[in-house]
Order: sequence, then C-alpha cells, then structure tokens
Amino acid sequence: MFFLASLLGVSKPLEMDRSSGLLFFDFFSYVISNFTGRIASTGLLIMLIGGYVEYMKRIKANDALIYVSMQPLSILKQYPYLAAVMIIPIGQILFMATPSAVALGLLLITTIYPVLVSLGVSRLTAVSVIAACTVFDMGPTSQNALVAANTIDTDSIIYFGRQLRVTLPLTIVMMGLLYIANKYFDRKDEVGLVSSVRHSDIQELIKSTPLYFALLPTLPLLFTVIFSESINLFHFGIAVDIAPLILISLLISAIAYLFRSRSLRQTFASFTPFWIGMGRTFTSVIVLIVCAAIFALGLMNLGLIDMMASLVQLLGLNSIFVIILMTVFTFASSLITGSGVASFTAISGFVPEFAANFDIAAINMMIPVQLSAGLGRAASPIAIVIIAISEIAGVSPFDIARRNILPFLAIALMLVALSYIFI
Repeated sequence: MFFLASLLGVSKPLEMDRSSGLLFFDFFSYVISNFTGRIASTGLLIMLIGGYVEYMKRIKANDALIYVSMQPLSILKQYPYLAAVMIIPIGQILFMATPSAVALGLLLITTIYPVLVSLGVSRLTAVSVIAACTVFDMGPTSQNALVAANTIDTDSIIYFGRQLRVTLPLTIVMMGLLYIANKYFDRKDEVGLVSSVRHSDIQELIKSTPLYFALLPTLPLLFTVIFSESINLFHFGIAVDIAPLILISLLISAIAYLFRSRSLRQTFASFTPFWIGMGRTFTSVIVLIVCAAIFALGLMNLGLIDMMASLVQLLGLNSIFVIILMTVFTFASSLITGSGVASFTAISGFVPEFAANFDIAAINMMIPVQLSAGLGRAASPIAIVIIAISEIAGVSPFDIARRNILPFLAIALMLVALSYIFI
C-alpha cells in the first residue's frame, strides 16, 4: 500500500530524522525506527506487564487475589456475566486516571481478568469487558479530549462536563449490550462457563500461599492511581510513570516472596518467568503492534481518512445526517487503522467548519465524533490495546472485535442522539 501510494504520488513523507536518499531503503529504515520507538515507549511497558503477569503466576499471587476477591463476590457466582459488566464503570473511572488505553488494559488484564475467569465467565467475555473500559476518552488528561476542546475553543473542564452528560447514561446502556452480546456469543461458540471445580482448586492452592499475596498483582494499579497527576489523592507532589511503578511492584513482590520462601536462591530463581514473559510478549505483541502500525501507514498514505472526510463535504446532507456520517466515519477510521488518536486528529479539524456551515453548536458535533474514535479503537482487531490484552489472555483479537463491534457502533449512534438531548 505504501509503495502503491508512492507510485500514485499521494504518499506522505515518512517521519524520519534522516533520509538515505532512496525511498525503498527509507521504508525499511522506518520499520526499524518503528520497532525501536515502540520498544522504547509503549513496547517496554507491554513487555514489563507481560513479565509481571508471569511472575505473579510463578509466586501464585494470582491465586491469592482470586481467592480473596471471590469472598465478597461469591454472591455473584450465579450471575457471572453481571459481575463481568460491573467492572466497566469502574474501569472508566480508572481510564480517566490512566489516560492510556494500552496501560489500563494491561493493568486490568493483570488484576481483574483472573478474577472474572474464576467467577465463571469465558476468557473472551473477560477480555471483551476489559476492552470496554477504554472506550470513552474523557477528562483533562485525555489527548483526544484536549485536542477536541482546543479545536472548538472550549475550556477542557467545561468540555469534560459535557462529555459526562452523555457518557454516564451510555455506560449503563453499554453494560446491557455487552451482557447480551457476550452471553449470545458464548452460547453460539459453545464456550461454556468455567467449571466450578476451578474455585475448589484455587482454595486448595491457596493453603500454601499467604493471603496478603493478593495485594501484589494490584500494586501497579494502586500505585498508578495514588501517584497519578490527575488524581493526586494524598498530594505527595510525586508523579511517576507506569513502567517504573511496575519495577517497584516487582521489587516489593520479590521481597514478599523472600519472606515466604526464606531462600535467597529461590527468590532470585523466581525472576526467570519474568524475563521469559517479557521475551514472549516481545515475540507476539510487539511484532503485531509494529505490523499494525505499518498497515495503518499504508491505509493513511492511500488517502483513506482524507477521502472519508471529503465525502462528507460532497454529500450536502442536513445537520443530523452530517453528524451521523462524521461519527460513523470516525468510528470506521479507528476500526480500520486501530488508532483513535490518528483517525480523530485527521477528522477533528473539519468539525468547526461543518458546525458553522450547518448552524450547529460545535460541541454538539465534536463530542460524538471524538468519543466514537475510542469506541472504534476498542472494537479494532489491530488496535494496540486489543492485540496486547488478547495475546496475554490467549484469545484472538478478531474474536474480541466480533463481540464488540456492533454494541460499540450502537453506542456511537446513540452518542449523536444524546448530544442533541443533553448537551
């Protein structure tokens, strides 16, 4: 796609520090720079999370978390799908504190995923609802929300308040839609509930594991919330990225394991799964992420996003249909490219002009368009967050997309209606 776009003369310049002088070589240099860029930022975080997940399995901290979590949640054993969708509003709150879909998805796959599976839902259902926790890009720390507010010259806090008016009722609707969708697909795919023997197995395993180990898988999430700049619960004046917090959590976990095993040799040996987990994550997740980025580059160089935006201008429809088309186009762009930021950034600049031409309040158009980008990303099989959490859970990202695409598209269309009613 990239070379075809070059032959047609429509390709955009590659973002590189230095050109080799030949486009053919530049493309492969871009692939290498994409690898190094991913590893240095998001890739390293994903690898650390993958290693931490393996370490938690090695010291049986996941079993402790499941056992402890099962006690208050035992009331929901008969309603596992209800338990699954109940994490969505909690996840949305956390998403405002951790405005990275990849980071939050990986943190939830470490902490919430094993609990949901032990309650009885399928792995696909658990990953589906975790993906749903990352659909609404909201709050002053959201990159897309800041771009949207600046584009229409609105204060970010006011914009956030308007977002809440539509996202609060739609979160409840989304819970209901995913409850129905996942139950339907589990029945259709003949993915039965996890056997209750699983619970008794965990109770047997937990006899050899201290209950305080249940805190260890949650440490990265707890530290992220405590030291997040947007929450700042205790006003420590400390702001730390997630990657160092994972290493700090690993150190604390290792000390806890040392007290339990009372063997320095066993403690050092327990790190082996951590490194293996990092390597396994690189060979699967990072490679897939780079492939998805190159695929998105090809689509954008062929002018897909520009074509979709121009089409809206040519159709000449009334205001409500313009908003619907813009919302659906943004959703489709995120779905195809796997990036909510790229698709929304390309389309957002058209919103003020369209709003002025059709005498619509710019914020009424911007909010459904902006929020639909996150919905499309969470339904895309090539989105980084979907690839990452699916690989760690051992499920297909395409199966997750199949479950989420219709509920999320329905939510995107409801955004248009609610933007007229509540904004």
